[in-house]
Amino acid sequence: MTDKVRLAPVGLGRWAQVLARGAQRGQVIELHSCFTRDPEKRKAFQDRYGVPKAASSYEELLADPDVEGVVITTPNDTHRAVITQALEAGKAVYTDKPVAQTLEDALAIRAAVERTGGVFAVGHSARRLSGNRVIKQWIDDGTLGDVSMVEANFSNERGLELTPQTWRWYLDKTPGGPLIQLGVHHADNLQYLLGPVAAVSAVQRKLYTPSEVPDATMAILEFESGALGYLGCGWASPGIYQIRVQGTKQNLMYDLDFTHWDESHEADEWSSLVSQAYGQQERTSVELPSTDMFREQLEEFALAARGQGSVEVGVEEAIRALAIVHVAIESNRQGGRAVEVKPFLDAIEVPSS
Repeated sequence: MTDKVRLAPVGLGRWAQVLARGAQRGQVIELHSCFTRDPEKRKAFQDRYGVPKAASSYEELLADPDVEGVVITTPNDTHRAVITQALEAGKAVYTDKPVAQTLEDALAIRAAVERTGGVFAVGHSARRLSGNRVIKQWIDDGTLGDVSMVEANFSNERGLELTPQTWRWYLDKTPGGPLIQLGVHHADNLQYLLGPVAAVSAVQRKLYTPSEVPDATMAILEFESGALGYLGCGWASPGIYQIRVQGTKQNLMYDLDFTHWDESHEADEWSSLVSQAYGQQERTSVELPSTDMFREQLEEFALAARGQGSVEVGVEEAIRALAIVHVAIESNRQGGRAVEVKPFLDAIEVPSS
């Protein structure tokens, strides 16, 4: 039997395939089994990725003693049940972001993690992009100076392609639309870089998508540090992923070509990070070390499942990112008024920062 960590994807759509390619770029993980309800999709996934087993039910998959962990890419509103069932079966669990659809579901997931003591990781992989790692280093070592403002945008064309046959069409399954699918990445990134957010003011619009969800969000974040941030996300334009950080010593401008997002081992080659120092007339290109966010995060999870490490983004970090989404939605309901984050976290007993 292989010494690789034996994982099983659950939900075998497009994103499961992105993660499968990431896992197979390394030497740590074996995709040992898989499950989705459609037998034809199971067979196609097996054949494409050389997966030796396919379970005919989720219960069968979880009963397989050779499966050490599951990789969940099912719709947001299924996460609570699917994650809890796997943890209670003694499996390590990696789930794609967001951790859940609602904060109540996230609280139940956290309770299951605490009750079972299981390994649990959430796919906020974007913080692992080389540009974000360099920005974090420059903040921590003082190269940027004191940060006063940060601007971030993550948008793509998904809203223009939605149909009633896709779960993202429906507001009750995708609250906030691009905010919970794309903006949640920056909700994690910006708190990773600058610490917790204290309050959010947000406005959402439904402009061009035929679906039920909004396709444009602009949010102002007030950090506990005093810094201000802009978080934008949309579903009605070609893809864009940007972060700009303004410090008293330097500015940093990070831009990633979204068309290369799925192949994360190539993303850094299609990214740029540019600095401009105080008093400097020219902008300077900053070298970006090579990363592979999907492979790295899955391998970290796999090794943690073996007791050989820990995960960087677990349930607490994921809840803090999800809270920003729901606070922004509430702010929009209140006409863009600033809404504090703490009451949302207090309601589900998240520890203070």
